[in-house]
Amino acid sequence: MAFNLYFAGQQAKEVDEYLQQKNALRLFSQANERKGIEDWRETGHAHKLFIDSGAFSVAHAGKTVDIDQYINYINERTDIPIFVELDVIPFPVLNTQTALECCEASWKNYLYMKERVTNPCYLLPLYHFGEPKDALRRILNTEVNGKLPEYIGIGGRHGVSTEQQDKYFHEIFSIIQKSNNPKVKVHAFGMTVLKLLEKFPFYSADSTTWLQLGINGNIGTKSYGIITVSERGKFNKDNVAALPEHMKEVVEKELNSYGYTLEQVSTDYKARLKFNIDIMYEWAQNYQYKGPKSFISNRLF
Repeated sequence: MAFNLYFAGQQAKEVDEYLQQKNALRLFSQANERKGIEDWRETGHAHKLFIDSGAFSVAHAGKTVDIDQYINYINERTDIPIFVELDVIPFPVLNTQTALECCEASWKNYLYMKERVTNPCYLLPLYHFGEPKDALRRILNTEVNGKLPEYIGIGGRHGVSTEQQDKYFHEIFSIIQKSNNPKVKVHAFGMTVLKLLEKFPFYSADSTTWLQLGINGNIGTKSYGIITVSERGKFNKDNVAALPEHMKEVVEKELNSYGYTLEQVSTDYKARLKFNIDIMYEWAQNYQYKGPKSFISNRLF
């Protein structure tokens, strides 16, 4: 059973073309990645796109997204199947009060957009960490075109431990399981902790991990996890050069099996990106759910 993994983050045209060749899924922000969106549409890959409003990055830059302009942008691109609602981000302060205020503002935006976009079923409502759990129940139980929503988004918990995220997602899926909408598809935003994606029945997720690792001189191997390979960091203790010879041979053998050499990924960041894409794409294609059966007893994939 394949997992719907969306590769996020703007990158060189050569790398984007490689993602297209692999028939991969792609997430772009309409706020600052519109050229990438149009490139994918022009090459016949619009159906592989997932478009974010860009509210998170825009808020951190001290700016805003015009909701009516965003609605017009959506309505002019009916070939793209998923657009995320314009959420309101509690920045620079996140506390109970700002989370509640932004939660209500986000919900108001969702209702406003739902009535104005051409295909309201293509509009993804969001639940964020820190919001009241009743806000999630409200999303699950609000009909779209006479039916409960088929697809929702869940914001991850950035900057906390895997254990804390585990507890958070357990609460989320417990609520979903007990709701009137247990079969809803769930997207995890900005999260590719693979063991959590395997433990909870997410339908999809997006991440820039493939990109951040490569740019910073790293690759994600099946053999030993994240390894630094860039020549710039060859004197770092976690660099592949510091590995015992037998471990280095295992890494090189794994790279060779995908058509790369250690020298390539050490000197060419695009090769690192492509290898990271290969590893994550393969994981998604061979995805296996390993979590509690109780979370999928009423679900369909």
